[in-house]
Formats: sequence, C-alpha cells, structure tokens
Amino acid sequence: MQEATDSREVSSAIHVQRTESQGRMKQTILLVEDEEMVRGLMCEVLEREGYTVLACSHPKEGIEVCQQQCGHIDLLLTDVVMPGMNGRDMANRIREIMPELRVVFMSGYTEHVLVSEGQVDPKFEYLQKPFTLKTLTRKLAQVLGNTEGRVQ
Repeated sequence: MQEATDSREVSSAIHVQRTESQGRMKQTILLVEDEEMVRGLMCEVLEREGYTVLACSHPKEGIEVCQQQCGHIDLLLTDVVMPGMNGRDMANRIREIMPELRVVFMSGYTEHVLVSEGQVDPKFEYLQKPFTLKTLTRKLAQVLGNTEGRVQ
C-alpha cells in the first residue's frame, strides 16, 4: 500500500509536457531543483525552447521518475546542494539505471569548491548560479549536441 502512495506523490509532483514540434523528436530533460521559483522558471524556458521537461523538487523524486520512466531521458539537469541527498549522489544512482545519461550540475557554489569537496565530478558539465537563460540553453544544446542551440 505504501508503494502506491509513493507513486501517486511522485506523479502529482512531476510536471510533464508531452508534445511533438513540427514532427521532430523532442529531447527530454529531467530537472531536479528544490527551489520552486527556480524550477518553475527553468521549466517554462526549457519547454519554450522545445524540450520535454520532467521536473522534480528533490533527489528521491528524480530517482523514482527514472525507475518509472518508460521513455528516454536525454539529460539530467540538477542542483548540487539539496536537502536529503546531494546532486552527485542522486546522479550516480540514476546513472546506475541509465548509464548513458548526460548530466549538467548547477549551483551557487563555485565549481572549484564543489570539485575539491567531492560534490561534483569534474567529468560532468557545470553551470554556476546565477546564470542567464541564454547561458543555460547554450550549455544544454552543447551537451546534447545541438549545434544551433535548439532542440533537434
């Protein structure tokens, strides 16, 4: 019975947009951000750019989404410092399920501090907050291999 309750909670907390644009395959981003305002703004921007966004408010949700996800997730975009579990540990657990998943970490802390403290693996991409929406979309396009900065 507890498992059904957890599934409902995860489902109700996730904002999913499932549409196709001009017959192109959409890329899916799993966004894990504990700050509601930041998460909402990022969802809006990414959806406007043509991405499908699976948005979660904490790491446990992100892991559960990956365990339940029937489709493909192209990229994990996650905050580093969150309550309950940090972004690195969550990314490691998710990559056990989806080993090819690309990861972009974001944080208000500098990359140097996070790498030296073991919070971020230097082999993954990093965005330091605050960043512009243009910087965000360019970084995602770069990581996903979109040369024009938009969804393929």
